[in-house]
Amino acid sequence: MRHPDGRSLVTVAESRVAAVLTAMKVREIMSRPVVTVLADTGIKAAATLLVEHGVSALPVVDSRGRLVGIVSEADLLSIETRPDPRAQATPLAPTAGSSPKTVVEVMTRDVLTVSPGSEVSQAARIMLNEGIKRVPVVQGRRVVGILSRRDLVKVMARGDGEIEAEMQLKLGELGIGIGRDAVSVAGGVATIQLESQEAGSRLAESVALTVPGVFEVRFAPGVPPRRR
Repeated sequence: MRHPDGRSLVTVAESRVAAVLTAMKVREIMSRPVVTVLADTGIKAAATLLVEHGVSALPVVDSRGRLVGIVSEADLLSIETRPDPRAQATPLAPTAGSSPKTVVEVMTRDVLTVSPGSEVSQAARIMLNEGIKRVPVVQGRRVVGILSRRDLVKVMARGDGEIEAEMQLKLGELGIGIGRDAVSVAGGVATIQLESQEAGSRLAESVALTVPGVFEVRFAPGVPPRRR
């Protein structure tokens, strides 16, 4: 594939790769605005927010919105793990004054985070390796979003038609000349028709994989234009 001025398409495109050819970033799929709590928020209030907003954790911030911890369903459930007094042979110690009252008493202080510019694949690896369901997204120390496993699943559930349209747009921005019907997506698997698979396939595949929802890229021989 050649540019109109005769240069290789790959050579021309590489001068613009920095602007277009980027991996999917956390900022593209993170949830925002974020429901947060302060360190002195009551336990009952935090539990109510978790239920009302259907989330599994709340970033804990200071008065300037800077992250100081995170409180999860697991942190709160630990309060309910005391033994059932009816099943004990001897009376339990009095509970007056023993239960935590505020978030700061139960929150996790050492929090794994990512930045808005982090690659989604990197964030996913962090969650899988650490066995966590979500990571706060911070700019400096200020919470600007949160990325959860549900956000990642939403990307996987994206419609094929929407994926096709974005692929066409991104490939066009790099000057990769493909026909209108040369891109098809089925079940997240993208097929691209190229006249010359040698010249543009590496670049086209790299671009396609930056589109949220693309799992795999395949190539098919393109139909050459008719000569007049």
